Amino acid sequence: MATAESTPDEGNQFIIECHFDLETVKKKVAEKPGLVHAFNEQMNESALGAAGHMGRRDIAEFLLAQGAEMELATAAMLGRTDLVKTALTENPAKANSGGAHGIPLAFHAAMSGEVELLQMLWDAGAQEALKASLHGAVWHNRLAAAGWLLEHGASTSEKNFQGKTTIEFAEESGLAEMLELLRGNA
Repeated sequence: MATAESTPDEGNQFIIECHFDLETVKKKVAEKPGLVHAFNEQMNESALGAAGHMGRRDIAEFLLAQGAEMELATAAMLGRTDLVKTALTENPAKANSGGAHGIPLAFHAAMSGEVELLQMLWDAGAQEALKASLHGAVWHNRLAAAGWLLEHGASTSEKNFQGKTTIEFAEESGLAEMLELLRGNA
């Protein structure tokens, strides 16, 4: 979607940059503030959703401060248990919803590291999604969340989008404590 001040291509390029490049995001928003509302319908991804599924708290917080509308998955990634609790109270089925690209809410919650949030989703019926979300905790080195997920049936043998297990990812990333936790639960 184009904003009033940008073309669809500019909006899509901005969404891509929201995955990884805070400085470019800041520069482009200074030039065209409406970009914070960019949305790619084909990918079902907003600028905020891009930052959210990548665990880019810095970019998400910047976009929110510039007027982007909070999304449930991003709220989970940011550990905003208050917002997630409100959403689940209104509609418990949202526990099994997803964000950009259909990435589960549970994965976003695992990236936050907030065990309270994981428990909230578990209690609301997202057990299977949580069991499959260990990569989110490992990717962002959230030891407490990884431990909780392992205690609740997550498997270290599941592979991520790159075909790597959590153990392989932790080894390659030099996450010694995480690696010890994962190996102890393999």
